[in-house]
Amino acid sequence: MRIYNIRFIFIALLALITASCGAKNAEKDLLSSPTLITQGQNKNLKLSPERTKFVDQIGNNLLYRGSLPIENKQFILQKTLDSMVLESSRKTPVNKALVAPKTLPKLNNFIDFNLLTALKSSEKADFNIENDFFSKNPKLGKLIHYDVNVLFIKGITTGKVGELIDPVITDLRAQLSKVEDTPRIIYVHCEAGLDRTGATIAGYAMRYLKYSYIDALALNVTLGLREPQSYARLAIKLYAIYLRDVIGIKTIGKI
Repeated sequence: MRIYNIRFIFIALLALITASCGAKNAEKDLLSSPTLITQGQNKNLKLSPERTKFVDQIGNNLLYRGSLPIENKQFILQKTLDSMVLESSRKTPVNKALVAPKTLPKLNNFIDFNLLTALKSSEKADFNIENDFFSKNPKLGKLIHYDVNVLFIKGITTGKVGELIDPVITDLRAQLSKVEDTPRIIYVHCEAGLDRTGATIAGYAMRYLKYSYIDALALNVTLGLREPQSYARLAIKLYAIYLRDVIGIKTIGKI
């Protein structure tokens, strides 16, 4: 098991509580990164269709990443689905071997793969909106929730980021791999759809799509989005180390 020195953990923890602006390089500028818990402070965040991106497909099941699927305190299922067939979503598949579909199955099972945190009141409220929607409409799909903020903080303090994040990534793959009569559309999101979502999809790409660490780190930019904030880049790095050193994935490359 990799042992993280005290200084490294201290720097990472400072990154979680610092409220100044972001940085260009994960470790060089960790101290100037925004706090993990208060990132995305805009209380009026809503779906940004241009951030919805096609990721992968297994059988008839489709995987997308995106931003908060809420407007005016309502879960907007149809607008979220509509964003998936935009040219901005389809033009750069994360799985480079695939071509993004131009249309979606008329009958589908929507899987809300939710990364919001209970540590922030506005996100907890948004989570409740989404959870209530699927509680009242179980035939339309379901919600799966992982508080990756909590997992990352726990991982930093214990030196087990990779171990704690890996079940999120493997469950995402398992959800995409399930065979059902109705095709699944899986939508991974946080608030902005850039940092936690970016780190999660970067991890998925390294574990299952043979992305190197360098290519996974650049994935947001490759998709036409801004690069992840410092804490998310750190999560990608630590997960890459775990995949290389513990899981034994050979395609990670230089870290």
